[in-house]
Amino acid sequence: MPRPRVSGGAVGRTAGAFARIADSSVVLGLTRSRAWIGLLGTLLVGIVALNVGALSFNAAASKTAGTSDELRRENSALRAQIADGLSNERLQGVAVRLGLVMPEAASTLMLVPAEGDAAAAAERLRRGEITLGSTYAPPAPVVPPVVEPVATEAVAPAPIAPAATDPAAATTPAPTVTPAPAPVTTPPAAVAGGAVAP
Repeated sequence: MPRPRVSGGAVGRTAGAFARIADSSVVLGLTRSRAWIGLLGTLLVGIVALNVGALSFNAAASKTAGTSDELRRENSALRAQIADGLSNERLQGVAVRLGLVMPEAASTLMLVPAEGDAAAAAERLRRGEITLGSTYAPPAPVVPPVVEPVATEAVAPAPIAPAATDPAAATTPAPTVTPAPAPVTTPPAAVAGGAVAP
């Protein structure tokens, strides 16, 4: 974008206007009198007053910033106290002291309202079946029946009498016990060497 051109005539006219003000009788009379000293003194006092005001504003701003930092620290400490007061361990301890117990996972109920529940509740209130402010009475917990284990008597195997057999065909009895009430034995088997095991 091209820069606007300033004509030489405009600059000359502005410089001429300032020259006329400087050469005017008012300015010349003011600079040659004691009023000039008073005017300069007033301007200096105004500048000093502005500096003092700026310093006082800076001091107030720093004080406000310090107060703001202190309030932030107090807020952080209060948030920590609230977080500590609302911790699960503390709440559970208070609940135990009040006699409250944590419900079992299976004993909690999720109530989903159905259409007509409000009308049914209003009708039950009208009949006096429930009252406002009544507490919920949970159903009695279902206790599974205790099954006692059946005691079984250990059955000792009956002694086996050695069979009268030929010494050449000696057998060894191998008793086996099964869970059946009567013991079952197998016939004696032949052992190498002609010996018979009882």
